[in-house]
Amino acid sequence: MPRWEAAVKQPTSVTGISIPEARLPRRHASRGFTLWELVIVVAIFAITLSIIQFSFGLVDNERDLKRVGRDLGKLFHLLNQEAVFEDKNFAISINDENFVVLEYDGDEWQPSGDRFFRSIALTESQTSMLIIENQVIDISKTTKPQPHILILSSGEMTPFEWRIEDSNTQSGILLQGNLLGSVLMTGPEPIT
Repeated sequence: MPRWEAAVKQPTSVTGISIPEARLPRRHASRGFTLWELVIVVAIFAITLSIIQFSFGLVDNERDLKRVGRDLGKLFHLLNQEAVFEDKNFAISINDENFVVLEYDGDEWQPSGDRFFRSIALTESQTSMLIIENQVIDISKTTKPQPHILILSSGEMTPFEWRIEDSNTQSGILLQGNLLGSVLMTGPEPIT
């Protein structure tokens, strides 16, 4: 073996002196993680996971609030079309916990028998406030539903502002209806 190859195989120290391999200090094998390091990593992971779950819970509640607003907007649109095409008069009766679609039978307002109108429900954490002609309407639950928002066969509708707030997320939406039957939703926005 040539002399230069032997020199290459020998490890060289910082000073440039070759040291035989047997004299080199052996590195200790990695010992792994200590128990405290593992506990800290698990604790950080658990805290991060709980924060993520909490934030997704708020997003889900806001998503539910937005879905209720969109569904109510579609309901008003459907009732407006149904009123015009079928020559019927409808009304929405709002109370503390939910709302009821009413139909005028010629003598009085009766709850609608259509199951589709009852498919939209507010959750327990959601509350309503109705404003008509700049006045807050008393929507306490009564034995007989009172018509609050009229949707007439002429295509007209009672102008209104319907605020729905969610106590879990501290946010709310606003539904605004005009005389021509269109409804605009804004939110969810933080409750002020």
